[in-house]
Amino acid sequence: MSSDASTYPWPWLAAVLIAVVLMAWPRPSHELPADTPWHLLMQAEGLDGPAPILPDTLRALVGQPIQLTGFMYPLEQSRGQRRFLLSPYPAGCAFHAPAGPASTVEVVAENPARFTYEPVAVQGVFALAGGEGEGLRYQLQAASVEELP
Repeated sequence: MSSDASTYPWPWLAAVLIAVVLMAWPRPSHELPADTPWHLLMQAEGLDGPAPILPDTLRALVGQPIQLTGFMYPLEQSRGQRRFLLSPYPAGCAFHAPAGPASTVEVVAENPARFTYEPVAVQGVFALAGGEGEGLRYQLQAASVEELP
């Protein structure tokens, strides 16, 4: 009697069992407040191209103080983050940035903020940054960061 491992379903059953356990594993709640205006930022099109399309409601935010609640993506290797990306999506992997320039804001903080995986509220002056051929990105300048309870 031959014992060919490919005829036994054990490796497949183990993989299915692991997938079921991981899907059922409790995860922390990462819901953002309803007043977070990410939907306005995501209305822009072509931010990474030469001719971005910005709706008037988004252009009206430029130069205005706003607050965004989101998740930090550090750009520096330090305990205190003065410059980081903010996204409405939690970090799924340390090596992948969130999806697209319309769903990220570059934060330039006045004082260093402690990195956290939990949501933070960031207040700052909304700006558009970029240059010829570089595309466009959102910024919050002179920002302050507050950890949420």
